[in-house]
Amino acid sequence: MDLLFCLEGILSDFRPLFNQQNFAVFQAFIFGFIANRGNGTLTELYQSSASETQYWSFPKFLSRGKWNADAVAALLIRRIQHLFEDWVYVYDETKALKTGKSQWGLHFFGNFSYQKHRVNQSKFHYGHEFGALGLLSQTATQWHLFPVWVKLIAPQTIRDKSQAVLKRICSKIVPGLIIFDRGFARRKVFTMARSFGHHILCRAKSNAVFYRLPKPPKHRQRGRPRKYGDRLDIRRLRYTLVDIGGQSYSIASKVVRTKMCDAEVRLVIIRNRPKASKPYRYFCVFTTDLMLEIPKIVEYYQQRWQIETAFRDAKQHFGFDAYRSKSRKSINRFVQLSFVAAALTKLIFLMPETTQKPISVEKVCQHLGIHWYRPRKLTQGLRVAYLRSQMAVASFSAKFRKKTNSQNISLTFQDDTPLPFNKAA
Repeated sequence: MDLLFCLEGILSDFRPLFNQQNFAVFQAFIFGFIANRGNGTLTELYQSSASETQYWSFPKFLSRGKWNADAVAALLIRRIQHLFEDWVYVYDETKALKTGKSQWGLHFFGNFSYQKHRVNQSKFHYGHEFGALGLLSQTATQWHLFPVWVKLIAPQTIRDKSQAVLKRICSKIVPGLIIFDRGFARRKVFTMARSFGHHILCRAKSNAVFYRLPKPPKHRQRGRPRKYGDRLDIRRLRYTLVDIGGQSYSIASKVVRTKMCDAEVRLVIIRNRPKASKPYRYFCVFTTDLMLEIPKIVEYYQQRWQIETAFRDAKQHFGFDAYRSKSRKSINRFVQLSFVAAALTKLIFLMPETTQKPISVEKVCQHLGIHWYRPRKLTQGLRVAYLRSQMAVASFSAKFRKKTNSQNISLTFQDDTPLPFNKAA
């Protein structure tokens, strides 16, 4: 099946969320994000979409259009979960650097890549922060992460603080396993997520403390029963070799308690030694899902990095940080549409209708004329380039058919005009 036809079929599922005029602009936005070859500003999106509407309908759609960005994200999540059986959530935050003062929610935030020996580098950045949710799904061959939900974070307001944004997202999704980075290893975050029925998978900080489960007392004692036992020393645990994805790891596992979470957690420690003369290094991951197998825990957290590459792809190819809007609503809607375009670009290559004849990496590179680059799998950049070439061909064909319409060609002949086949005879 044609990829563009498949994309139109998926977009038709969003029709109940819009009226007729807004749905046409919504389609134009998605096609504009994919076909755009510039920075992704509103003017470039309008020019790339080849929309028949006026330009003013684009900013009006963001600021005054009657549609709900959260409903669009929720429908996208349900569609992906319906296609893939094995899926988990991944939550993280990203930044967009900005200048000026007129946009809503601008503030300073720390530059985590700051190093003293580098020159012309600031300790702080200025711009916007976003809380983003990705849906990590497994196909028959590999894992794929779809960016599905994003919200603007503004520390100066109670409604849009970091934890309030996470709470708003957790309350509107189906309960499941959420993967966090160690920056979210806080009791408030885990308690809030577990209150909505979610399980947690998170990396432990270097100074994290874990405790053994308390032993039951031999005799009944006064007071509240103990919640924490002796402090756990991960160096004294028994480590065994476990094969995960064709690679062997030295792993230890134990059900423990920690003050970062109000429930028992399964702690998984991976131990490695770079050199025989160096001490061991420990990588700790814990989860509240005690039924989850150890190889799955390690594999899930290994795939967490895909959300970082999804942020990079959204900024490079889908204009995530190219918005010029000033209001909170317009910014939230713009970045959400960028996420929808990025997710649908990856989804149409994995749909059952399009995978009857799989689109291989060799076919895409041959179509694009790439002979110096031989990737092992389809990247988001190759998908976008292939789709843009398909859109260019479809646009040229439509214009050519419009110019050579049979209604504009006169087929009447004069009686005395000799026909070509009469001359040949």
